[in-house]
Amino acid sequence: MSSPVSAPSDAGTAAGPTTGTRWDIQGLRAFAVLAVVVYHLWPNRLPGGFVGVDVFFVISGYLITGHLLREQVRSGRIALGAFWARRARRLLPGAFLTIVVTGVAVLLLVPSSLWGQYGRELIASTVYLQNWQLASDAVDYLASDNQPSPFQHFWSLSVEEQFYIALPLLLLLAGPVLRRTRAGGPVGTARVLLGLVAAVSLVWCVVETRTAPGIAYFSTATRGWEFAIGGLVATVPLARIDAPRVRAVRTGGAWLGAAGLVASLFVITPSTPFPGTAALLPVLSAALVVTAGGRSGLETVGRLAPVAFTGRISYAVYLWHWPAVVLLPIVLGHPLGTRGKAVVLVGALLLAALTTLFVEEPVRNAAWVRRLRPRRAAVLGLVATVAVVALGAGTLTALQVQVQQAAAYAARLERGDVACFGAAARIGSSDPCTDPRLADVRVPAPAAVARDDANSGACWSNRTADFNVCALGPRSGYRKHLLAVGDSHNNALMTAYRAIAEREHWRIDVAGHIGCYLTSAVQEAPTQGYTDSCQGWKRAATAWISDHADELDAVVVTHATTKSPVVVPPGSTDEQTVVDGLVTAWRTATDRGVPVIAIRDNPVARDDVVACLAQVQGPTDGACDLPRSQALTAFDGNEQAVAAIGARARYVDMTDWYCTATVCPAVIGGVLTHRDPTHLTATFATTLAPFLGDRLRSALGSLGR
Repeated sequence: MSSPVSAPSDAGTAAGPTTGTRWDIQGLRAFAVLAVVVYHLWPNRLPGGFVGVDVFFVISGYLITGHLLREQVRSGRIALGAFWARRARRLLPGAFLTIVVTGVAVLLLVPSSLWGQYGRELIASTVYLQNWQLASDAVDYLASDNQPSPFQHFWSLSVEEQFYIALPLLLLLAGPVLRRTRAGGPVGTARVLLGLVAAVSLVWCVVETRTAPGIAYFSTATRGWEFAIGGLVATVPLARIDAPRVRAVRTGGAWLGAAGLVASLFVITPSTPFPGTAALLPVLSAALVVTAGGRSGLETVGRLAPVAFTGRISYAVYLWHWPAVVLLPIVLGHPLGTRGKAVVLVGALLLAALTTLFVEEPVRNAAWVRRLRPRRAAVLGLVATVAVVALGAGTLTALQVQVQQAAAYAARLERGDVACFGAAARIGSSDPCTDPRLADVRVPAPAAVARDDANSGACWSNRTADFNVCALGPRSGYRKHLLAVGDSHNNALMTAYRAIAEREHWRIDVAGHIGCYLTSAVQEAPTQGYTDSCQGWKRAATAWISDHADELDAVVVTHATTKSPVVVPPGSTDEQTVVDGLVTAWRTATDRGVPVIAIRDNPVARDDVVACLAQVQGPTDGACDLPRSQALTAFDGNEQAVAAIGARARYVDMTDWYCTATVCPAVIGGVLTHRDPTHLTATFATTLAPFLGDRLRSALGSLGR
């Protein structure tokens, strides 16, 4: 989300003088920040509260454009150094204080399993690139299950900072070009420039929201039009016209905008594709308020002491509330209840007041700070940035030490041929293997488990229909040739497939697609683009199997039961649709003489399994385990589909290697089973290889292969 970034006295029109405090804008700030905070605490009560960010973007575009244009009209130039120094004085003290305090809290209170993500986001927030960090994570399948971080809200501040860098440069560069036209001086130049930015960015926003919603939400390119709309408002002199008819229009427009903002809190919900065209409602409504709000009656609301003070401290409220929302549940060990949420709200307001009154405003208004030349201010800001970045780097260094220690220990265990390591513990058998040396072993380290994944881009398709296949084992002279195909749960077995191929002298080709597996059913997806790529990938998979039918001994399939539900046609049920889709798709192989071996999906783990394990000290006590009845409740349809296929299909159930009769442990034989609630670790998959290989060999033998 975002923050207000300008003082109340930043009022006035583009080419005219400032007119004192715009109390309507101060009230708009209070509205926006409270909308965001209430949404984060009680999302069901205010489903569209996140649009407060868009309101801030409009305010920032209006105020900053007005600043720059008044300077251009007055002096004929823009003093970039002085402008950026003012922005630094306004933004950095509160932001860096929040980042440092939150970073220290992370080191003291948060499980080390989250240090890597939090450390990276701390650094990205400090250098105002957090929006691109989150956009990258949105398309990085390895990061798609990241927990919200206490620095995540800095994404909107990053977008704003990038706007502050780009706008004055664009005005300066566009000026000489547009002077040759009839643009009409700095104000006309700004209108043309901002109009182009608004048009291009809005079109791109609509396209990107449909095709890549994760990127669209955080991208500067898809948010630029919101600032541009605010900037265009700064070129409209309506607020300086006092004719009765204009006053009436202005008042009506301001209250219409206020009504639109209130409506957006309820009409827009988290399920609404956003920003896209939906963002037009809060953005245009905020633009109406900013354009016509002066002397419309809204300033009376903004003058109310609680509203005015909330607007004054809104930047700091935004900074402080989100770290508390994220960190308090971790510290308490349970989600926030009503009392805890009230504490967060009151605490954020109190901390914001203290930060504004005793840090932000004193630093910004200190005589020695204001006298600093831009170059010295830049050096001081750079030193402060480096110091804060060092905190994030220290977090990552501490994390890396843990990772290396755990990796070294795992290597020693493997070299020592510990019989009970990982799946070799045989926890589901009547004669389990127990080694006391593994009682307090947990590898990989919880801090690094999220990246314990051997999946490769050569075997993976993310948002495309390309059927990417990689070959494991010998390329020639192999005894068997298998294709292992499915979604990420198939590719999570990559290390097992590789070990089996090497041990058995088989060739195993592996192919996977995000949230997509071998079924004729249509799978639900967040965008039509994902659906289209999945359907295309399945067609490509069928074609590949057909082309290689003469050389394949079997197709191995598995898929997640927790994601990508199927679209149920009228007259059917969810389970029947799953089974029918599998049977139809598999018969494209069996009808060509290629049998199918279906592996039951692995059990799920607790939602907080990694964080839970990171807090365990000493021997693993089972506190992070999940009862078998909860871990295996989902329906994958594989067993039923195999029964429907008959003689040309076999079913492989590895549950006894994951679970006892009552529980599915989070650690088996010293190895973490899951890197997130649904995916196996590559380390555990490696230890599973001998046993999965035995069952695949047995299945092939019963098929006469």
